[in-house]
Amino acid sequence: MRKYPFVTLDAEHDRELHTWLGDYIAQPHPELGRDGPVCPFVEPSLRADSLIAVGHRWEGPPHLPRMVRMIEDATRMFRSIDWKARNPQLHALVVLVTDLPEEGWWLIDEGHRATKDRAVAEGLMLGQFHPDCRAPAARNPLFPVNRAPWPMIAIRNMAFHDILFLHDHPGWFSNYRDRYARYYDSGARIDPRFAGLYASAVRAADEHAVPVLSGRADRSR
Repeated sequence: MRKYPFVTLDAEHDRELHTWLGDYIAQPHPELGRDGPVCPFVEPSLRADSLIAVGHRWEGPPHLPRMVRMIEDATRMFRSIDWKARNPQLHALVVLVTDLPEEGWWLIDEGHRATKDRAVAEGLMLGQFHPDCRAPAARNPLFPVNRAPWPMIAIRNMAFHDILFLHDHPGWFSNYRDRYARYYDSGARIDPRFAGLYASAVRAADEHAVPVLSGRADRSR
């Protein structure tokens, strides 16, 4: 981690984070809108010793460009890790931002927004978490699923089910389609919701001929 602005979590934060992951993220929730845990990858990722948690100590006032740089550093670190699990779907990096006051929590949301285009173009998914996060569950827009005890950013590789999060943004969907079109075109049995979202997004994309995102950072935000 010497090349990156992250540190190993202290014992207390590490213990509390893993408790929260096990008690909430790896469990079902009645407001989720579907069966299964909040995130189905967390438990197998933990078992495979391929969920890595680090800390970033925030110093100074809220500053969005600094948050953007931190998230970009985290995506580079994700790419550099020698993962123990061979299955890339189990690779996860969690950055817990310590000492970020409540008036700075918005940086997590806006930093996520500013870096997601590039992350998706690179085949990554970003998740934002903090105590007042309003990001809704994919199947229940009234449930703020990403509430967490601390401000955090999570990074993982794009997965098949991410059609739920990428179908309504033409550039994101274009990158998803490049990776997963063969499964939809093969006639394989697919969750009807996934198939419906994919078909709708294909129609919209084909009508407007959207180019694939280049992976270059968007500095206009």
